[in-house]
Amino acid sequence: MADAAALARRPGPVPAVDRAAGILLALGNGQADASLSDLARRLRIHKSTAHGILATLARHRFVDRDPETRRYRLGPALAALGRAAVDRQDLGALARPHLVRLRRLSGETATLHLRDGSGSVILASEESANQLKVVAPPGYRLPPDAGAVAKVLRAFGPEEAGWPARLPAYTPRSIRDPARYRQELLRIRRAGVAFDDMEYLSGVRAVSAPVFRGTPGRDAEAIGALSIVGVGARLSPAALRRLAGPLRDAAQALSAALATDAAASPPRPAGQGSRREVRMRG
Repeated sequence: MADAAALARRPGPVPAVDRAAGILLALGNGQADASLSDLARRLRIHKSTAHGILATLARHRFVDRDPETRRYRLGPALAALGRAAVDRQDLGALARPHLVRLRRLSGETATLHLRDGSGSVILASEESANQLKVVAPPGYRLPPDAGAVAKVLRAFGPEEAGWPARLPAYTPRSIRDPARYRQELLRIRRAGVAFDDMEYLSGVRAVSAPVFRGTPGRDAEAIGALSIVGVGARLSPAALRRLAGPLRDAAQALSAALATDAAASPPRPAGQGSRREVRMRG
């Protein structure tokens, strides 16, 4: 947790961004459109300021301006963002039964990561019931080339991403040699599963499998990864290998489900933390 001094040092709202958000909220309050004067009056800002913000929003299609009436309305970019947010919620709901089964099967934490820039973000998780466990809260981001998840996203990623020229040393077991890492990624593409033998967090092992939108083709890119991650004292390399098949099956079933419009129930809240936890770190 951040201390009081750290919280005090956090920057406040950025005025221009705050005003842009206010304009979008004003346009989304139920009215079809609004004039420049209306928006400036509602936000209590100068018309020149409102005009500059609206021009920037229009450039990115967050708002549209009718050339005849000169009135503004919400643009198509917001609709696309809204659909993306709904898709994430649906994906988490579809993944929940698989995460529950994987946690029960392994006794360890099960997670769903989504590709997020050069790294990944946890969308959903089911944490182990053991007192000593890996904690993986939704919303937590992992850095590039961190563990089995990163291997999967690299192995089934866009070609333009290329191969990593330098690799971080998260632990003494991290793969640092690019040539060896490339060979590992080729093996993952053949096997459809990746292992992490204490390479990202000391004392933690994991196995991951790619998730696609539908049945993957030859050059399909994974949108995320299902994983089982646990404390190395319980989760041996042999146990990881035994879990690889069921995990791969779950990832394939989730991928197939994403190709349909089947409804899913909303995700349940994650379990409460316990006395001894291993937290994922960036």
